[in-house]
Amino acid sequence: MPDLSGEAAMPRHWFLLANGSRAQAYAKRKQDSGYDQRRAWDAPEARMRDAELGEDKPGRAFAGAGAAQRSAMERDGKDDSPKEHAKRDFLEALAHDLAAALSAKEVDSLSIIAPAPVAQAIMAHLPGPARQAVVQEDHHDLTSLPHADVFARLDALRDRL
Repeated sequence: MPDLSGEAAMPRHWFLLANGSRAQAYAKRKQDSGYDQRRAWDAPEARMRDAELGEDKPGRAFAGAGAAQRSAMERDGKDDSPKEHAKRDFLEALAHDLAAALSAKEVDSLSIIAPAPVAQAIMAHLPGPARQAVVQEDHHDLTSLPHADVFARLDALRDRL
């Protein structure tokens, strides 16, 4: 008869709820209804205003009198603000933590529930074997919902697995 105590009874599938500054990993309870939080990540600097992180106001966005060029910074379509750097750093660290949990056999598979840009950033930072462990992706931000609503949404997602 298999041993159902300790680690053997622990669920091996995590539901990762994430946005640009917070994430929680939940696992379905084996015997009871509901979910247990396995991990939580938080990056308050990714929620701060750019001015709070030390960025100055941008320069003029129009040509000065007699000037032949604009004085504002030209951007190449990529937001380079301190807040965006904090978000990118957070999502990269989150992906590395998930990859470490997968390689340590704490979890076998993942469902990522996050807005599309966040889910894409997490997937981009996951190494190949860890990327293959992602069995489901859902593009919603559930991080600020009450637990009862989150658990109901996770039950609906679990039925689609």
